[in-house]
Amino acid sequence: MIASFCLLTGGIDPRTHLEFEFMNTVTKDDFFSGQAAALAGGTTMHIDFAIPIDGSLTAGFEAYEKKAKKSCMDYGFHMAITKWDETVAREMELMVKEKGINSFKFFMAYKGALMIGDELLLQGLKKCKSLGALAMVHAENGDAVDEGQKKMIELGITGPEGHALSRPLVLEGEATARAIRLADFVNTALYVVHVMSIDAMEEIAKARTSEHHVNDPDPEPVLLEAIPTLKFNQEAFSSIEDTQLSPFY
Repeated sequence: MIASFCLLTGGIDPRTHLEFEFMNTVTKDDFFSGQAAALAGGTTMHIDFAIPIDGSLTAGFEAYEKKAKKSCMDYGFHMAITKWDETVAREMELMVKEKGINSFKFFMAYKGALMIGDELLLQGLKKCKSLGALAMVHAENGDAVDEGQKKMIELGITGPEGHALSRPLVLEGEATARAIRLADFVNTALYVVHVMSIDAMEEIAKARTSEHHVNDPDPEPVLLEAIPTLKFNQEAFSSIEDTQLSPFY
């Protein structure tokens, strides 16, 4: 009897990393196994991140197109930006106009791998603005996290808890605030991915309710994506005595 059922549309997962090669690892699911699992749970489309190859957006896009040939459901791509020059600027335009990509991700974390600095972030935000594309950020202070990781190794904390402990909540809050202010300076929209801390949430809430934002007749939005790692981060900090982390924190 149809009245006893609730009809729902298929879900869209806006941030996935299938067959993602990073730091000498590859994520477990490829474009078939990950999509098959998603379909079983009611997700019918996802947007994955195409990662440039040696900074080249075109090479990265082509590599991900090849990976996606085994797909069994609808998908799209965001594109990461890992360096800046005139070639990358032109490729961003190509991605938007010819490849159907209208969102670009900037990593403020992962020093020595994907991390970009403020100068590159500013250039990228300006280009997103001119193209009408959405700028996305992984907001953590990569320099400070790098120091935190060194401290964890020094203290002998090499288990999973060391991941959270190497990046105190304040570092996500600082990077989130910085990204919001730079996007506001450029006057472009910003999407903060996988928000993990109260500090970052408060910065986003403050930006969205600020007098400047509220009184702007056409404000650019500050968007967020929250994930449940917040509870783990808080528990990890409370599980180790404060004296172990002093005076570093």
